[in-house]
Amino acid sequence: MKKALFCCVLLLMLWCIDTIADEIYTVQRGDSLSKIAKKFDISVAELREANKLNSDDIKIGQKIIIKKNTGFTPILYTVRAGDTLSSIARRNNTSPAQIISWNSLKTSSIKVNQKLIVGHDKPDSKLNQTVSITPENTKFHIVYRGETLSAIARKYDLNLIDLIEYNQLTNLLIKPGQKLALQPETLSADDTIIRHKVLQGENLYRIALQYAVSIDDIRSWNNLSSSNLKTGQVLEIHNAIAPTHQSQPTLITRTPTAVLPVNNVKVTSEFGMRGKSMHKGIDFAGNAGDPVFSVLPGTVAFSGVQRGYGNVIIIEHENSVMTVYGHNGSNLVKIGDTVVQRQRIATIGNTGNTTAYHLHFEYRLKGIAQNPRDLLPLR
Repeated sequence: MKKALFCCVLLLMLWCIDTIADEIYTVQRGDSLSKIAKKFDISVAELREANKLNSDDIKIGQKIIIKKNTGFTPILYTVRAGDTLSSIARRNNTSPAQIISWNSLKTSSIKVNQKLIVGHDKPDSKLNQTVSITPENTKFHIVYRGETLSAIARKYDLNLIDLIEYNQLTNLLIKPGQKLALQPETLSADDTIIRHKVLQGENLYRIALQYAVSIDDIRSWNNLSSSNLKTGQVLEIHNAIAPTHQSQPTLITRTPTAVLPVNNVKVTSEFGMRGKSMHKGIDFAGNAGDPVFSVLPGTVAFSGVQRGYGNVIIIEHENSVMTVYGHNGSNLVKIGDTVVQRQRIATIGNTGNTTAYHLHFEYRLKGIAQNPRDLLPLR
């Protein structure tokens, strides 16, 4: 009896401490979840999580728990003479657009001695116990203030490029409250399936673009061992975005101004199935230190190391296009750099999972790997 009474008292004390640590807000007329989140400087996702809400619907008089911010604190930078948003972003491993978002800037103009938020400190480990999280035990991640895509990839031991593909991202900018998939989309019994009859001249690349899915998924859904298709063959397409004109797929026009990423063209491995795995780019042989060039003008979204790729550079271009340059000996550009076409951005190396010096080049459209031959002037 005494033991039971002690447990009840202990639970009551813990509840009181937790309630005191947080704040209770009573919903007023005209309130919405987004307005309350803005008022207390937290995200809608945090409000939903704290109150176990399944939707954004709230009622007048409803009690809302406001979790006090015990974690991320802004990192401030004082603008100096000669600074630009790009140079500040490079120095703090972020992007100009992210700094603009964090500081609610209306333009990219900045002034000397201006205080800017350039990042956020990690939560206090004493206040936030770390939990071992892997893609096997969670499928999604809700973005919090101050997080970057690279940091999220590291947290879940994922490859940044895979994370881009899982979410079909057109750039590396993310927002608080955004929901990110941590693994390829799994199919359920409620999936919609479209059966596509292959027309003369069609290939996997065109069909994937037509339905806004990936080539890998089409292969998986139909147990294809190669990229070869036959006219009249029927393919299953899951959770597709139905095209307006099924017989005339909407295609992204090939960019005629793309150049080759290397001087001496010797392709050692093509895009496509390689055994039981998918090779998502083209490999160009080369010698240590040979130059690697940007095939199009753009902005460096990532320059660093990724598992398998070794030293890798990701460049964002117009029309939701990204290009990837892997196994580099050295990266010569930084995050936020603006590059021109045929600018020397790296040197050929053998970093990452490779046995010989070469460049691994990928062409991605909305995050999904496409055949680089559809972009590059290769014979």
